[in-house]
Amino acid sequence: MGVLMKTLIVAVTSCLLLSTIVGAEKGEWVEWLADTQLSYADIENLNLSAFDDDSHQDQTLVLDTVIGRFYQLDGFSRMHIAFEFEAQKHQEFDQMDDIYLGSNFGFRYKFGLGFYQPYLQLNANYGHKEVDYDINSKDIFYTSIELGQHINNRLSLAASIDFTSTDGESGPNVVSELSSDVFSQSFFKASFFADYILAQDWLLSASYARREGDFHSACNTVNVAKVLEVEEVKAITKDKIFVGCVYKLDGSSNIFSASLSYSLTRHSAINLFIERYQGHADVLKYQNTSYSISYNYRY
Repeated sequence: MGVLMKTLIVAVTSCLLLSTIVGAEKGEWVEWLADTQLSYADIENLNLSAFDDDSHQDQTLVLDTVIGRFYQLDGFSRMHIAFEFEAQKHQEFDQMDDIYLGSNFGFRYKFGLGFYQPYLQLNANYGHKEVDYDINSKDIFYTSIELGQHINNRLSLAASIDFTSTDGESGPNVVSELSSDVFSQSFFKASFFADYILAQDWLLSASYARREGDFHSACNTVNVAKVLEVEEVKAITKDKIFVGCVYKLDGSSNIFSASLSYSLTRHSAINLFIERYQGHADVLKYQNTSYSISYNYRY
């Protein structure tokens, strides 16, 4: 399916969601949602290799824009619909450059009036990521449920459970008894978040996530042979980006992250972010650390 057709599917899906919202009674359109973020990141293990001699570092520049609108249903609940565009550019491995187009639908319910009342947030996303190396392109469906609350005027906590499913194309078959459909995956993730206002204009955030399900890794042909000896590989195909193979496994991971944000104006902020990924399958470990700095503007 071509990029134009997939983009059309995203638009049609979003319009159907929009029609559902407009059909609600006793509600009204309220403020617009318009966010733009420009970020620069350094990624230590881009291919998520399990082998130190085969991991590749790279830097990325990402532009992400979200445009949508909120629809207030009543004093306690609101919905939103939004469209997202993201473009990512790699410094070294430019075959991984990608463009993402998607739509997002959300519902938020607050359990009472007041700043300290807990809330429930439901989200559903559908989009298509088109990668320069076409075999990596995929459709992405994501849904989540989040529960959160302001504990006091500085601290807020939240927890979420989400499910992601991707639908990619099969690559060349390299092991006859194994599938080559590496980029069709599904996984669950449970996350916990904390935000703390350090001072006026300064926000400290931290999170922990546990991920269970499919993931992929790429390495050279020598190391792939080692993987096939000790792991239950679900799919494998050729990979010309890292000159070897890319394979799919079932595994678990712990993801730790922290960020520090400084508000420049009422609408803009600068953020420093670090994430540590610690994953494992049956035997091998898959680890990565990334650092980023970003500029955000919110209408």
